[in-house]
Amino acid sequence: MENAPHHNDREGLQRADTTSAVLPGTSPSQSTASRPRLWFVDNLRILLISLVVLHHTAATYSGIPAWYYTEKPTSGVVALGLTVFLLVNQAWFMGAFFLLSGYFTPGAYDRKGPRAFLRDRLIRLGVPLVVFYFVLNPILYAGFYGSGSPLDFYLHTIGSGPLWFVLALLVLDGSYAALRLATRKRPARSRTPQPPTYPVVIGFVLVLALTTYVLRIAIPVGFTVPVIGFPSSAYLPQYVSFFVLGTVAYRRGWFHAITARMGRVGLGMAIGATLVFLPLALAGRWEGHGTLSSLCYALWDSTFAVGIVLALLTCFRRRLDTQGPLRRYLSAHVFTVYVIHAFVVTAAGYALSVLDLPTLVKFAIAAVIVLPVCFTLAGPIRRLPGVRHVL
Repeated sequence: MENAPHHNDREGLQRADTTSAVLPGTSPSQSTASRPRLWFVDNLRILLISLVVLHHTAATYSGIPAWYYTEKPTSGVVALGLTVFLLVNQAWFMGAFFLLSGYFTPGAYDRKGPRAFLRDRLIRLGVPLVVFYFVLNPILYAGFYGSGSPLDFYLHTIGSGPLWFVLALLVLDGSYAALRLATRKRPARSRTPQPPTYPVVIGFVLVLALTTYVLRIAIPVGFTVPVIGFPSSAYLPQYVSFFVLGTVAYRRGWFHAITARMGRVGLGMAIGATLVFLPLALAGRWEGHGTLSSLCYALWDSTFAVGIVLALLTCFRRRLDTQGPLRRYLSAHVFTVYVIHAFVVTAAGYALSVLDLPTLVKFAIAAVIVLPVCFTLAGPIRRLPGVRHVL
């Protein structure tokens, strides 16, 4: 079936529409009719949001008190397996979202200008963030309310929750707009699309790993920033650098220029780092504090993140660069799923709590139910009056 065009511009969680982006070597005024849509990026976003939902479903049953509802695992082996799943996800998938967000930021800015760009971000990102922070997050914690002042409980439960990503994007988008304004007199340079060199890739990985290692001396993995509720501060170097990398990749056409060979090398990097650095990291205090194990862990997750993103970009570009009705629907509702999935995952946890089943069985049932329910609910929610303009 022929791919239907889409015209709404979204962030990394939303639609990746190159008809609204300026390709390297063109100006904003040039026709966009011949610019190919990055269907493979849409499809990659579907994978990423699915992992986010499954990640928080696994958090429910991992025994780690890091979600709105959690259960103690009935098996140590299952707890270990779910924890490994969480660690592997955390190593790269939110960084990938920041990369995609950065990639489509320059085009939106070029087309809209600074004022409209910031206004659009404040509406599409700020409104969901404020509603979640002050209304939805306290509702999700309602199961913890016992006695005491309802006002005190409310004040202790306001927060960004999983929408910390949206808060971070607002800061990064604002910083990008400020940088563009400060350098607005600098003439634009036309670049021929070409892939990054291998020394550049390796250098990026090493700098990222070292920066991450140094940060984790003060902010170890698992530390949550108070008030704003930022749960993964130890990954800030990855998030910021991947967003910046996305803006550079857009100007230099890297998403199209990265070769299949570089994708295979990336996969090899991810596997090799997992075999070499991850066991060394887990043998000691890998969370941070300046330990040798922490350095190994930073080398692992930095190498893994870069490698797996290279592999997936080339794989999806080659094999998943088309969309039919189902994938169009799924990709259109990625951001909505991100906003609502906490309610679905938490509700499933409470509903399944009445069943006396092994943890692995509960996780499997929840995973099978939660993901399709999130996408099914996203459609009618977006059709609510006024919601579509935000989600």
